[in-house]
Amino acid sequence: MTLKSQDNLSLVLLFYNEEESVVPVVGELKSALSRSGFEFELILVDNGSRDRTPELIRDLAETDPRLKPVTVAENLGLGWGAISGLAVAGGSWIGYMGGDGQVDPSDVVRLFKLAGSGWDLIKVRRKERQDGFVRAWISNIYVMLVCLVFGMPFYDVNATPRIFRREWLDKFRLASRDWFLDAELLIKAHMLGMTVHELPIVFQKREGGSSNVNLNTIFEFLKNIARFRFGKELREWKRNNLSRL
Repeated sequence: MTLKSQDNLSLVLLFYNEEESVVPVVGELKSALSRSGFEFELILVDNGSRDRTPELIRDLAETDPRLKPVTVAENLGLGWGAISGLAVAGGSWIGYMGGDGQVDPSDVVRLFKLAGSGWDLIKVRRKERQDGFVRAWISNIYVMLVCLVFGMPFYDVNATPRIFRREWLDKFRLASRDWFLDAELLIKAHMLGMTVHELPIVFQKREGGSSNVNLNTIFEFLKNIARFRFGKELREWKRNNLSRL
């Protein structure tokens, strides 16, 4: 199966103090998607940046109607930036990814080509990482914990991009404002019985800027796992959504 002619794609790109990355990342991705023949829009989210990122996003959006700027005045975390961008996504397939240039545009095209192939959620899996030992180590611990605690297959939990049909967004009712959004989405997808496909890619070094992942992130992850597993948020979501299936 392939994309139907009426399908189009909306991809949210998240930028936080990424003035070195914005122009090359958007330009390369736009060129790759244009060559592929996809109908698409890129939603450029300034997630509370304090450098020239907002100005660069505005300049890019003025040159191409397929680029849609979204401004988050204060950085409340990756999750809130993604939620803000997804809220204005108009495509039949929507998704999000970081704007740091660590995913090759050709891999984004490969991912999009799988839309309409029978899977409900399509995402990448980082088979090789070039972003440093510490970040990979933290990520692996997190993946193991999330998948064990919530009884999921061993997905690459916080790997993006990931795309899904627009109608699933209302069912997800995403709420996590920080890094846990990636896990929340997969946990809910698993509980909804969605089929998930992971495309292996090489995760590259950053185009510019610096990573916000560090050892303190582990404590944030642990707190979020406990909150989501034992708090009322997931129970209420299950009661309101799974009972209708």
